[in-house]
Amino acid sequence: MKTNAASFDELRAYVAQVPLVDCHDHTQKAGPRHTDVIQMLITGYFPSDMQSASSERQVAELLDVHKPLEERWTLLEPIWKRTCHTGYAQVTRRVMQQFYHEETLTLDALKRMQTHLLDLSDEAGFDSILEQAGIVVRLEDVWPDIKSVLDRTYKLSPRGRLIISLPAMHGIRDYNSVQQNMAPIKRTVTSLDEYLDGCRQIFEGCKAFGAVSFKDQCAYTRTLAFENPTRSEAEAVFNWLMADPRRSVSYPDGCQPLDDYLFHCFMRMARDMDLPVQIHTGHMAGIRNDIVKTNAIGLTSLIELHRETRFDLFHANWPYSGELLYLGKNHPNVTLDFCWANIIDPIYCQNLFKQVLSSVPHGKVHGYGSDYGGLAERAWAHAEIARDNIAIALADMVEMDYLGLDEAKEVAYSWMFGNANSFFRLGL
Repeated sequence: MKTNAASFDELRAYVAQVPLVDCHDHTQKAGPRHTDVIQMLITGYFPSDMQSASSERQVAELLDVHKPLEERWTLLEPIWKRTCHTGYAQVTRRVMQQFYHEETLTLDALKRMQTHLLDLSDEAGFDSILEQAGIVVRLEDVWPDIKSVLDRTYKLSPRGRLIISLPAMHGIRDYNSVQQNMAPIKRTVTSLDEYLDGCRQIFEGCKAFGAVSFKDQCAYTRTLAFENPTRSEAEAVFNWLMADPRRSVSYPDGCQPLDDYLFHCFMRMARDMDLPVQIHTGHMAGIRNDIVKTNAIGLTSLIELHRETRFDLFHANWPYSGELLYLGKNHPNVTLDFCWANIIDPIYCQNLFKQVLSSVPHGKVHGYGSDYGGLAERAWAHAEIARDNIAIALADMVEMDYLGLDEAKEVAYSWMFGNANSFFRLGL
């Protein structure tokens, strides 16, 4: 992607050599060894676009390795023709071009690629792709074995820094989920105080391991509009669960007072531990989701209450750009994170980067997060698209005399590296 702005070529060359902080990823280990060419191509987020253009059943059939490649191509070809221009498809196109030297998707191209599929399980090879992408560090939300984190034996993937996952800790529904959360510290808890003390112990152990942030993606299962229940309301739910291990609470009425109360407690712990909180907002993986509940504007009262807690709002809140800009402009403790969004909708991001520059201090923007798990070649392609988006947006702003070329380079550096390095205390 490019623009006709006069400064684009120079800006694109500049952003090509700026190091990237990958603000959000899910790589638990180096990666998979690809064995099937169609599964290699139709992986990550692209299957959801293909399902949207056909059906879950058809996509499952074309991914079935027990069917001959020729038969699966007859299914793939018409779906590809209906989806080949989305942001997710751009990732697939760039992977084909960079790593397999194929410009177009054909049956012959599939056969050629099948003979030399990438082996991402090789850690050195995996890391070399991250090096090509210019990714210097990755913030990893990987749901690790907490016991191994606490005893310092857990091994992160190359260039990874740990993120502390929150949903399971506040989304408790029964006695067993409470005790399971406490198992890494070998404690059986019987009161809300004991549970909160155990959570703090786990979080502090994760920080000692090197964790740089909390992360919450509960928007997949509940609204982001957190209420502020009293301790007695939350404790009544907790005690009801403790009284009988066979009980479970319903969502949302039965569990929400406890869920919301715990989340507020965790926000205070994040403040005290000086760790930011990354929150999933906007678009969700897959299809047939309820996006109304994920709009970041639902977090307004939470952000307003916890003014000393730092919030990093994810995925550019796609498609709710106005609400995101408002939160970033209005609240000193909010930063705007474009992780994943650069490939959800590249044009949205190009336009939003321009709007952000004119409405929100540019020091509050994190421009890239791959949001893949183990797919280093996708992270590379995503990084290239993010660099395009940033260069296009800033070149257009230079073209309209909104800022100078040197200033645009300073902004690009901040969005790609400087802001995240400072915000997450990475020390790079």
